[in-house]
Parts: sequence; C-alpha cells; structure tokens
Amino acid sequence: MKIKHSALLLAATLLTAPVLVNAASHGAEGAGRSAMMEDCERGDHRGMHGRDHHGKRGHGMMGGKMMNAERFEQHLSKRLEQLDTPELKAQFFATQRARLAASEQQQLMHRMMAESKAAGIEDADLKAATLEKIAADSKLKQLRLKQMQETLNKMK
Repeated sequence: MKIKHSALLLAATLLTAPVLVNAASHGAEGAGRSAMMEDCERGDHRGMHGRDHHGKRGHGMMGGKMMNAERFEQHLSKRLEQLDTPELKAQFFATQRARLAASEQQQLMHRMMAESKAAGIEDADLKAATLEKIAADSKLKQLRLKQMQETLNKMK
C-alpha cells in the first residue's frame, strides 16, 4: 500500500510541477490566467495552429466587406449554370431569398444592439456622432441588401 501511495504522490507532483513553475514565473498577477487570455489582451490572437482564432470571415460583413452587387450577380449566374432542373433553380432562389431576409434581420439586430450600447455613452457629442455613424452604416447595408434582392429578382 505504501508503494501505491508513494507512486501516486510522485505522479501528482510530476503532473503539477510544470503548472507551479509556470505560475511562479508569471508572478502573482499572472497566476491562474491562461496563455490564451493573455494573448487576447495583448492583441495576439493566435489559435492552436498559429491562425487567428477569432476568425476574420465572420466579421467581414460588419467591417463593410459585404459582397458587392457585381460579385453577387457572378455568384448567382455561376451557381445557376451548375443547377440542372427547374426545381433545383427554384429551390436555390428560395434559399437565396431566405438568406437575404436573414441578413436583413441580422443587420437590424446589430443596429439595435449598437444603438443600445451607444445609449450608454455620456458625452453628448460622442453619442450623437456614434448614433450618426450607426445610422449611416445601417443605411449602406440596407441599400446593399436591397440591391442584392433586386439582382436576385432580375435573374429569376
């Protein structure tokens, strides 16, 4: 029994030693914090394989990188060439309409969240400028979505 107890104590010590050394090297302020949290605070967003773990693709529409009308039309025509039957084409158009409607709802939700966050700003000038920018961004995205819907309707 004493051998089992000693082996367990040795194994636990060997497993916890790297953690204790790491915590000691970071000092009191870094104790208990993961390396990923520290990287995020420094702006060093690297994932497990050296890539951005926050994902740049998901933020594209928010940063003004929404698909433009020409690219959308090229995408539609390329996809329609691949579809064989009228049923598949009808299903494709229905799916695209649903996606555009979902994008419109998501854009509205983002605007409402941004306006809610801006309502908490105490500086009146900054608050007005922020609300103005939110409205302008929203209007631009609405116009792009409308243009995509018109393109979709035109191609049908």
